[in-house]
Amino acid sequence: MIVTIGRQHGSGGHDIARLLARELHVNCYGKEIVDEAASRSNLCREVVESFDEKRVAAFIAGEPHLFGLQGAFGLNMQAANAQFEAIRSLAEQGDAVFTGRCADYVLRERDDLLRVFILSDLPQRIQTVMTRYELSEEQARKLVRQVDKDRASFYRYYTDQIWGEAGNYDLCINSGRLGIEGTVEVIISCLKARGML
Repeated sequence: MIVTIGRQHGSGGHDIARLLARELHVNCYGKEIVDEAASRSNLCREVVESFDEKRVAAFIAGEPHLFGLQGAFGLNMQAANAQFEAIRSLAEQGDAVFTGRCADYVLRERDDLLRVFILSDLPQRIQTVMTRYELSEEQARKLVRQVDKDRASFYRYYTDQIWGEAGNYDLCINSGRLGIEGTVEVIISCLKARGML
């Protein structure tokens, strides 16, 4: 059983994934994918992390002095491919929950896969990010939009699909309406209905 969780920034997707994994007694992989990708490739962790869920254009905009355009594109492809290989390898090790990093697409051929997307209303996401990172409302709004833009761009580039579009997932949930625990309950109910539990 593999559950992949795509999530809007500030929707609680990370917390939902962790709680779901605890409830199911399975591994949860998010940033751990970065560690695994670095250990499986010739790239250091800092390089893999710097491209994590970002298309190269977004990375260059933030760090134009680090690499030339061609070098950045090459590193971006290497980092993404290392993450995708890490996801496949970790999925082969047993039941797990994966967050982001195109895992729903990378593992799309599996029969034991439930693809979930977590969303929430923008004001609620802004409030969550303000609290979590101690930011002003304007800073939080800008961060939410930037992270979502990066994730959408990364997803589109590597999957040729639209991030967050309902047709790409088995289940889309507004966590702002259900809360973390309620969202986890819905996912578990869906797993049971699919005969995966």
